[in-house]
Amino acid sequence: MRQAQEFIHHPDNLLAEIIDSFDDLIWSLALPKLTALYFNAVAAKIYQCSCNDLLDNGYLWLDLIAIDDQPKMQQAIAQAQQTGSSQLTYRIQPLNGEVRYLSARLKIFKDASGLPIRLDAIAQEISATGDRQNSDYAVQDLTNNHQQTHKKLYVEGVILQSESNYRQIVEQQSDLILRSLADTTITFANEALCRMLGGRLEDLIGKRWIDFADPDDLQNVLNSLSTLCPSQSSFIAINRDRRANNQIGWTQWINQGIFNAQGELVEIQSVGRDITTLKLSELALKQLNEELEMRIEQRTADLRESEARKLAIIHALPDLLLLLKPDGTCVQCIMPSMDDKTKYIPIKHHISEVLSPETLAAQLQLYKKAIATREVQIYDQQLTKFGKTVYEEVRIAPYCEDELLVIVRDVTDRQIIEQQLQNVTDRLTLALKSAAIGIWEWDIVNNRLFWDERTYELYGVNPDQSADAYLAWASRVHPSDRPLTEAAVQKALNGEQDYEPEFRIVLPDGKIRHLKAYALVQRNDDGEPQRLIGINFDITARKLAEELLLKRDTHLKTAQRIGKLGSWEYETDTGQLTWSDEVFRIYGLEPRDNPPDYEQLQLYIHPEDWEHFDKTVQAAMKLGQSYDLEHRIIQPNGSLIYVLARGEMIYNGSGQLTHIIGTAMDVTSRKLAEAELTRSRDLREALFNESTDALFLVDPQTLLTTDCNHPAIRLFAASTKAELIGIEGHTLQRSQFSNAELEAIDLELETKGFWSREIEYVTLKGDYFWGNLAVKPITVGDRTINLVRVTDISDRKLAEAKIIQTANQLANTNRELESFSYSVSHDLRAPLRHMHGFVNALQQRLKTHEALNDPKVAHYLQVIESSSQKMAHLIDGLLTLSRYGRRPLEATEISIRTLVDEAIEILRSDPQHNPLVEFAIGELPTTVGDPTLLQQVFRNLIGNAVKFSRNQPQPLIQIDSLPDQTIRIKDNGVGFQMEYADKLFGAFQRLHNEREFEGTGIGLAIVQRIVQRHGGSIWAEGYPDQGATFFIKL
Repeated sequence: MRQAQEFIHHPDNLLAEIIDSFDDLIWSLALPKLTALYFNAVAAKIYQCSCNDLLDNGYLWLDLIAIDDQPKMQQAIAQAQQTGSSQLTYRIQPLNGEVRYLSARLKIFKDASGLPIRLDAIAQEISATGDRQNSDYAVQDLTNNHQQTHKKLYVEGVILQSESNYRQIVEQQSDLILRSLADTTITFANEALCRMLGGRLEDLIGKRWIDFADPDDLQNVLNSLSTLCPSQSSFIAINRDRRANNQIGWTQWINQGIFNAQGELVEIQSVGRDITTLKLSELALKQLNEELEMRIEQRTADLRESEARKLAIIHALPDLLLLLKPDGTCVQCIMPSMDDKTKYIPIKHHISEVLSPETLAAQLQLYKKAIATREVQIYDQQLTKFGKTVYEEVRIAPYCEDELLVIVRDVTDRQIIEQQLQNVTDRLTLALKSAAIGIWEWDIVNNRLFWDERTYELYGVNPDQSADAYLAWASRVHPSDRPLTEAAVQKALNGEQDYEPEFRIVLPDGKIRHLKAYALVQRNDDGEPQRLIGINFDITARKLAEELLLKRDTHLKTAQRIGKLGSWEYETDTGQLTWSDEVFRIYGLEPRDNPPDYEQLQLYIHPEDWEHFDKTVQAAMKLGQSYDLEHRIIQPNGSLIYVLARGEMIYNGSGQLTHIIGTAMDVTSRKLAEAELTRSRDLREALFNESTDALFLVDPQTLLTTDCNHPAIRLFAASTKAELIGIEGHTLQRSQFSNAELEAIDLELETKGFWSREIEYVTLKGDYFWGNLAVKPITVGDRTINLVRVTDISDRKLAEAKIIQTANQLANTNRELESFSYSVSHDLRAPLRHMHGFVNALQQRLKTHEALNDPKVAHYLQVIESSSQKMAHLIDGLLTLSRYGRRPLEATEISIRTLVDEAIEILRSDPQHNPLVEFAIGELPTTVGDPTLLQQVFRNLIGNAVKFSRNQPQPLIQIDSLPDQTIRIKDNGVGFQMEYADKLFGAFQRLHNEREFEGTGIGLAIVQRIVQRHGGSIWAEGYPDQGATFFIKL
């Protein structure tokens, strides 16, 4: 029983989680005793006790069933054993005394021989309120008593008298209630059934309920109907039906036949319950049971495989395995693998075949002890086999009540190794003592530190006066080094790095001692640190020597840096090259880098000098002579350096060359001075002095300038020519060439022999000017160099700037025109005011003389009045447009959402605002601009959207932004034709009739001008009667 429960509730078993998630009660019983095997989690709620109580008391489930219903349960179980399944409705009375009603389906499972071994059940609680229970039992009693003729008339009378009350109770039932004629013609159905079938009562009356049954279930229903008779007046049917949602469901029906005095079936009273969930649970349980059986089969196969694997392992062991009786009788002898068989003598009958009487007696005593204590006994024995002394380890384990498993292992090799290890340990102890090395151990689990005597000596601590080694360590470690050592311990425990710190301790006399520590971390099988075992040794003398060596090295490096003289050493056997810091600086490298090997030196030595350098060095090594030569190197940044290199050969006692020690001196300044003299003599008259442009000579290989003329010095504001020599020319440009551009220049020089471009330069003083750069390869002596000419074109660039200035002046003129239009518009307002005043006076005058009765006179005055008002509105719009074009911008950071909210609030405060307008506002960005001007933009655009969508039954204005921060305002109004989209933003342009939509046509022109003043753009999209969308990009 417990094994079944533990298997189902195993944490890795997904079936248990699924079953416990059901709302139905699920349980299993062992046959034939009917003891409980399993209850799901719902049992605790229904029975008001834990599942363990139900399992520990195997028949508690039966005791909790109502006494009247216990025979019914026994009968249902018997029927299930005969037919394979059964169902029933019964009551239980949990420990709290409350009566519950359950509807259950039982199913029998058999073994391979056909014997029933287990009963599985699924039950659903069908309890309801007290009224419902009473009504259900009243209906059941009425139905059962219907069979008795002398009570039938009385019951029918009662039903007729309480029909109203009964109908009310029936309609409130969640169960399905149906009444039909003998041919299944429906005469009554309650609300629950109508709702399930998706029809009204009047639609169901007159129909046959067998027409609703699933075709696969129809024949079973008809067979059950044919069996109805007074002696068998009811049957239970479970069938499928199609629901209102067109889904297939399961329903359990209890059908009670009603017969007349002649025993003829006249009516059928049916009570049904939707058991779709129960049925699905039953199907799921069946599937789970099949999976469970499959897993049991798989587990059995795994056990067989495991057994075979264990036997294979046993036969592969290098040990002798014996299965013995307590008296030494051999039940089974398993020899080890083939390689180890020769170490053991097989035992045929008794252990005495291989043991002396004394050893046999001792082992028999151990056999008895193992049987009595049920504990493994281990001991070592020394034997003589095959003429040699051997050592064996014997393990005796109780196997069963009267048998022992004895494992014999030959440990002769281990015994020899242990003896050798002891010898090594003794030697190591002597070595540590002579080397003044202290050993310590930290028990991490118990947080205890142990020192040997030498460690106490290293720390200057008397072990008799300081029993706690940790306190002694903490009192001696230098305060500045303690965090370092503690951090090193933590990193070692975390497995981040080995523990090997160097730290200082303060001795009792105040002297400083330097210690070096090494330690290993011992861990358990889970990788958790258990012990830290280490050593300490005194490195004070080494530290003092290192400090002295560092001081001398610092002096040497300083001297080399001042004299630009570096030293180096080359090991001929290993090919390792060692440089001083100054050599690194001469080669333009960082001292933290590794020096190049001999072959890599070719990357730094000038291509023209490498062959001479290599021959000189190789000849010196071959002849055993020192060498002295000058060569050029090219630093990684392109700088050209001249070096005086010297080398001296070092030999060992056998006359073999082992080292080459040498120096490298930066003689660039001297060589540049010499080269300057030579170039000045050769090129002064030929190129430089007669030119008005800046001229440079550039090495085509390194792109470094090698010479320049005086105009170049003046043009680039250099103090001397040296400031412009030895650099890459494009570093004087405001924007330097990329590698791709340099390659393109080289290609054009090779193909065309000339290259030119206009480039903006920066002088050495930081001033900018424009120059025309031209490059042409020339030959000087036997070398090809690039002649670079830079012509100052700043004047031409100034002329181009004047053109731009002229364009700006044109823009100013446009602004003045705007100002002029503002003035003109303002001056036109006065005549209009006079016209409006005289029209009013004329109206009063004509009214006095009753001349206004003439329709033409009144019409003329109205035309004059409306025309003057329209012109006033146009002038106002023109003034507004001019004002927004002239108003200075006040830029600040603005939230577009704030501007939109303010514009909507202003529109809503208008008494004529349409309250049906709906605003849908999405994500809006922030921007930098004039808040007053941009407020006008959104007031105009949102106001237009509201105006042109007011004829819609549900106006909708959508305001949001696109991923590129473009603001979008969309309405569902009248829209427009896209072919006129370019006229939307023109002043006084209108695309709709003025009588239908009022306005001057100036609003969108103002919006466009404000957006353009912010450097943005605005456009629109739309279609007639499909709304319009305006886009703003600021």
